[in-house]
Amino acid sequence: MSGVPVSGGALVPLGNDRVRPAPSGPAGPLNAGGGPRMNPVSGAPVSGASMPGLVRPGQQQPPLGAGTMHGEVEPARPQRQGYQPRRLRPFQRLRAGMHGVSRGALQQIEVPGTSSGLLLGRDGNKAPVLVRMFRDEPTRLSLIGGLWGARVTVFRALAMGARVVVFTNQPSEWQGFGRWATGRDDRVAVMSGERAVTVGATATSPALMLYDVGPHGAQQPPALGPWQTQLTVLRQLTAYGFPSVQASNMIFLQRLASGEASAAASVLQLTSETVNLLQVMRDDMMAVLGGQADRYLWLNPTDVESRQFGAAHR
Repeated sequence: MSGVPVSGGALVPLGNDRVRPAPSGPAGPLNAGGGPRMNPVSGAPVSGASMPGLVRPGQQQPPLGAGTMHGEVEPARPQRQGYQPRRLRPFQRLRAGMHGVSRGALQQIEVPGTSSGLLLGRDGNKAPVLVRMFRDEPTRLSLIGGLWGARVTVFRALAMGARVVVFTNQPSEWQGFGRWATGRDDRVAVMSGERAVTVGATATSPALMLYDVGPHGAQQPPALGPWQTQLTVLRQLTAYGFPSVQASNMIFLQRLASGEASAAASVLQLTSETVNLLQVMRDDMMAVLGGQADRYLWLNPTDVESRQFGAAHR
């Protein structure tokens, strides 16, 4: 494989209207006694229909600047002598042509990535949970979970402009993934087992190296540079995977079995409350530990992800 870049990250910690009182005078509310109504400014008598600012009992004050409301007739505006209203010219119909683009030209269009964070899901308050998966320094992550969680994570990393290399003992599970996800063959490379591969990465084209090679994790971890991330997938957490977990800047966890939860408590120094929560999470949930903030989130798979990867599961 040549020219396939990959990279890594860290957690980014997502009236009631009141009726105005009627103006009052020395003897209480204006016109409360039923006498002639007076203009509050000029003092001249006026009719009830034309008196400004007066609201009958039970009637709501119209909002300022409301204009003509409830069938009222707007008074004619004074006009200068000899005034002629301006006739507006009708708008010209827009004529937008269509342009054809060849398939080869479309394939040359690149959508730049971003280092602001990968939207992994939403927390209990529906606030977005962003993960800085790719940084300007080497980053190592671990995912304790299944193929479904790994595929969703990689698919969303591709949306950020990443290039991915998958090292796996089961290449058939990843074959065709890049073509389906991006429509191209140069964004995802699948390698059988561990290989010595050199990849390049930039801020707009980071690199993700995923190791799905068994319970030990990567036996020969790559030397990482800026904008390169190693993601180790442990489908089952045992003591064999402790070195990979301990070397990680951040750990993603799907629901754990009892034995895995005990192992996680041992290697990560978790509290009993966290251990219990990790065993009762739903299938579409994930815990993120590290990055100076532990979070529990819902992955909220899209329709596209659900159709391609199936219902959420470990």
